[in-house]
Amino acid sequence: MKQYGIMKGIGIFALAASISLFVACNKEDNNTTDTTKEDTGYASDQSLTEKIFDDAQTMADKGANNSGAGAFKTTACGSVTHSGSSFVVDFGPTNCLCADGRYRRGKILVSYTGAYADSGSVHTIGFDNYYQNDNKVTGTKTVTNMGRNGLGQPYFNVTVSGSVTRTDGTVITGNWNRVRTWTQGFSTPINWLDDVYEITGSGSITRPAGTVGISIASPLVVALNCGYIEAGTVVYSLPSGLTRTLNYGTTPVCDNAATLTLPSGAIISVTLP
Repeated sequence: MKQYGIMKGIGIFALAASISLFVACNKEDNNTTDTTKEDTGYASDQSLTEKIFDDAQTMADKGANNSGAGAFKTTACGSVTHSGSSFVVDFGPTNCLCADGRYRRGKILVSYTGAYADSGSVHTIGFDNYYQNDNKVTGTKTVTNMGRNGLGQPYFNVTVSGSVTRTDGTVITGNWNRVRTWTQGFSTPINWLDDVYEITGSGSITRPAGTVGISIASPLVVALNCGYIEAGTVVYSLPSGLTRTLNYGTTPVCDNAATLTLPSGAIISVTLP
């Protein structure tokens, strides 16, 4: 059954990519001054939320056929149940350690209008008491196949409206629109580990401290065999009217390091979750 290869493109958000989040209120934002010190929590929260929704898409891809369960577990967990034009990936009620080193529990719900490879097909991802590394995920992610671009690469419109409740109880809500271009690995649908995507788009995230706008200034590079966004830049528009730029690097590297540039030009090192 080739549906696994066809639908694995669901994987990644948006990311990614996409990115999500907001800085806690501090003196700098209240006074619209620029210092070299600030809480960089919005960048970490945004990256965490973006990656979690991308990860859920990857899990949906792997569950696209009935034999997919073994691909995302290292212990006795994870089952896939298909019914008509939908399926459920069920990790069970307690944490399960998966092949990528992440713990998951609960269910990912997927419905679709056609084969993932078909232009115009729509795939919708939802959640039922689903957790990743004890972060609870709620909301909806919708992926629409837009066909191929001028380079022959498949690309997709992606929308996310959902929330991540962190282990400390903090709720991060994201609403964004993305274009996800499948730049590498689309010619080898069985081997998802060679898949690489570029993510563009904009949106917003909301934390207890407020709402921040997010715009991808240069495409985010997301590889399915890496737990982090590997390259690209994101601009945050804070309620104060000031902006910040998060830079993952210009050359793709799988690590948790990024830099945050303030309006003054001051640069802060950021370690991503």
